Amino acid sequence: MPEWPSLFVASPAKNSVSATGSASFIGAVIAPFLFYFYSSGAIEDEWDESYIPVNRFISAFGMSLGGFLSMAVLVVAALVFHPAGIDIQKFEQASLLLTTALPKWGFFLFAMSMLFACLGAALEISLAIAYFFAQGFGWNWSEDLNPARDARFCSTYTIIIMLAAVPLLFGVDPIRVTIMAMALTSATLPLAIVPFLFLMNDPIYLREHRNGWISNTVVAIIVRLDSLKKSYPCQYHCLCSASFHPQRCPAARECRD
Repeated sequence: MPEWPSLFVASPAKNSVSATGSASFIGAVIAPFLFYFYSSGAIEDEWDESYIPVNRFISAFGMSLGGFLSMAVLVVAALVFHPAGIDIQKFEQASLLLTTALPKWGFFLFAMSMLFACLGAALEISLAIAYFFAQGFGWNWSEDLNPARDARFCSTYTIIIMLAAVPLLFGVDPIRVTIMAMALTSATLPLAIVPFLFLMNDPIYLREHRNGWISNTVVAIIVRLDSLKKSYPCQYHCLCSASFHPQRCPAARECRD
């Protein structure tokens, strides 16, 4: 029988990246660049007020399903890796999540899951950057236009995809890049969410569709959780880099004090 508290409570002495990991979780769930991606699709498909109910359902169901799957992955990872003392350093090691229970098909299911997840993320980010530049500089943009009619838009997301492959050619660890990218995304969250929160409460712009007190409370809690790691920078730095071991972080004793 596993010791459940020890599986899910992060121990600074055992996990030197727990703080960075927690920040990356927030950045992975709520990414400000998705505002450009989703809103651009709404403009291109000419959505009106009739689409509000279905989008509320999609956002609530999508976030709930994504959160449930994320928790499921964490639970399975704790049950598989913690007892064996495995420290994940490479993506292929994560396949043990499925191969342990499904020795025959687990690896192929894991590979397909990684394919769809990475492909979806690459498309979202590259298109969001292309939308950002095209709308900012007044270029033609659309997913449906012939590339000859929005050449700069198409060139932008093509170049972004090509540049994203450069670090891999130099042997950069994709896991570390992913974690740090999500942590940096989390760091920008208040800058993007707070102005958006004011916009979503504007009675002139949104009228009866503005946020209610439940939505405002949830957003405020998320922003506050994200900003907590910035409130104690010394402790956060020592937790990420030295696990509060004095011999590895000279400032750890001062941080704890």
